Amino acid sequence: MAKEVRETRSYPLRYRLRTAVEPVVQGEFRCTGLTQTAVDVMVASKLSQALVVADGLARRLHDEGVLPDDANLLSVADIRHGIAAHPFEAARRRAEHVAGLAGPLAESAGESYSRAAFDFLGFEQPVLQHQFRDDDGFIGRSDCWWPEHGVVGEFDGKAKYLDVDIRGDMTAEEAVYREKLREDRIRALGYGFARWSWADVDNPDRLRRKLLAAGLRPRHRS
Repeated sequence: MAKEVRETRSYPLRYRLRTAVEPVVQGEFRCTGLTQTAVDVMVASKLSQALVVADGLARRLHDEGVLPDDANLLSVADIRHGIAAHPFEAARRRAEHVAGLAGPLAESAGESYSRAAFDFLGFEQPVLQHQFRDDDGFIGRSDCWWPEHGVVGEFDGKAKYLDVDIRGDMTAEEAVYREKLREDRIRALGYGFARWSWADVDNPDRLRRKLLAAGLRPRHRS
């Protein structure tokens, strides 16, 4: 595969000269390390793609005990230094914005893409993985929670209902039914509720309408 990449250019490649690189060997490839690769993506890619990678790195650092729940990637010295070393100001600003958004609590690529869409549409970033309770006890965690607006948001990928590794021993029908009961209990607390899918994230105007219908308001005109 490495030979095919070099000879046919069948994969998108970006080139950047560096004074020093500490390569990491992955199979037949010599690669940059995880942190440097994430910085490279953040300075060069659009927000949605970069935030998926940055959130993934944040989760990894959180699992390793490096990053607290409420911290973003700008709190990591290697990230800050890597961004600061980039020669172009516009790229540095773009990467700083991504690193400032990136945190360890987004649990899927869909949640990361959604947060990029919120930023694009002018909505404030939500609290992630907030726990809800009622008089009967614990209800569950939400993907997104906007406490100032009293709005709960859920990214609904198919895997939540169809992937056995995620839904466990439940059937797909049981997973859908339990999710409905959970939503009903949260709505009974008096909160607005919005659900969206990949199709909505790919169509930001449709996502915007769903969020507005649930009671969320943008912080500025998108």
